[in-house]
Amino acid sequence: MLAACSPNPNGQGVADFGSVTGTVVDAQSQQPIGTFTVSMGGQSVSVSPSARGQFTISNVPVGTQTLTVYAIGYQTYTQDGVVIQKDQTTPLTPIGIVATSGL
Repeated sequence: MLAACSPNPNGQGVADFGSVTGTVVDAQSQQPIGTFTVSMGGQSVSVSPSARGQFTISNVPVGTQTLTVYAIGYQTYTQDGVVIQKDQTTPLTPIGIVATSGL
């Protein structure tokens, strides 16, 4: 009976989280994107122009995740294989997204 009250040595059933941070820029001009939405691990953040393209997503489940960026006038960007570690912030290199005009 005592074993049922012990912490689970495998940590199963306990969610661990980290965060990710980065900057979204126009792929051609390398200028920050004003307004966009970025999502990962069930979390989503809408970013306003005052952020100068910078974002942080907190409470992302630990493990390998997929990051998605949506912005009006740009192709949807997806980055697979982003590794999130417990209680750590994963910095991403600047993310260049491609404008849909002229395609």
